[in-house]
Amino acid sequence: MPSVRVDGLRKRFGEVVAVDDISIEFRDGEMTSVLGPSGCGKTTTLNLIAGFIDPDRGSIHFGERLIADPARGIVPSNKRDIGMVFQSYALWPHLRVADNVGYGLKMRKVPRFERAAAVRRALQRVRLEDCAERFPHELSGGQQQRVALARAIAYAPQILLFDEPLSNLDAKLREEMRIEIKEIHREIGITSVYVTHDQAEAMSLSDRIVVMGEGRILQVGSPRELYEEPADVRVARFLGRTNLFEACLVGKDAALARVRVEGLDAPLPCRAPADVTQGTCGSLSVRPEAVLVRPAGGAEPGLRGRVCAAIYLGSVWQLYVALDGGKTIEVQQTAQRVWSLGDAVSVAFDPQRCFFIARPQQPRSLS
Repeated sequence: MPSVRVDGLRKRFGEVVAVDDISIEFRDGEMTSVLGPSGCGKTTTLNLIAGFIDPDRGSIHFGERLIADPARGIVPSNKRDIGMVFQSYALWPHLRVADNVGYGLKMRKVPRFERAAAVRRALQRVRLEDCAERFPHELSGGQQQRVALARAIAYAPQILLFDEPLSNLDAKLREEMRIEIKEIHREIGITSVYVTHDQAEAMSLSDRIVVMGEGRILQVGSPRELYEEPADVRVARFLGRTNLFEACLVGKDAALARVRVEGLDAPLPCRAPADVTQGTCGSLSVRPEAVLVRPAGGAEPGLRGRVCAAIYLGSVWQLYVALDGGKTIEVQQTAQRVWSLGDAVSVAFDPQRCFFIARPQQPRSLS
């Protein structure tokens, strides 16, 4: 299967720059999620790849094939050999399931016998072979989305695109469909681009994640890389929950860095990017699960505080601790003891799970 490469892609709607000169390769055979909040440019990027809108400048290649370049030509959407899974399912209500799945094959003038075999294989992959003669309204939301997926893969497209396909499903169905989509992708190995605003969805499905903000790419990496080593505070906030402290790097050795946080007496050890130097300022990202909370009064060193909220979630406690320095932090603790509002506590951070994010350098004035 070919990769999808975009170079210097830009799209403006009036005064709004939706996609701002982005360049990225969606690698051959991988599932790559494009993640970000509403208005970040992720859906526009997908629509540019699909051919639903044309770029103002830049190019799109599928492998070595030029797909879109305003200066050199635009391949229409129906000639791009893509499969698309929409948020709204987009099933024909008057067609039976088998006819919906086979619609793309019929448009490509695939012979009836071959079309029936391809429809049967696609429905088997999504475990709906017994529903071939039903109409969409006779299916659940999860079944309708599986029909939409079967339709997208039935004609073996080169590229598979997903536009927030699970957002209309309830939480349990979303989890089930994530597993099914991941298994199907592993089986067929199609280069796939998956747009979502759900970080859990992106992390559970993806080989790599592209995080976007304000029309630009903020960071690209594996789910683990982005979660543990965010390059930008917006990535840290969007990919899971985190506590952020304004900090400056005051020391560094081969193992760990040390940062000074306002209001705290001693520097805190943490991990930091290799190219960050002493004196750099930025933010310390401390994930809730990186915080250890103990009852106050013990011999172990720690920051003093009080529990200002305690939420029991079964396997974990979600705590909010007001530190004596004035900042309130979020903590996740395994449910080994009961915490109550007002408990005096001592807080310690695991330095291996704290990460220093350097503040972006402001461009220098030429005046």
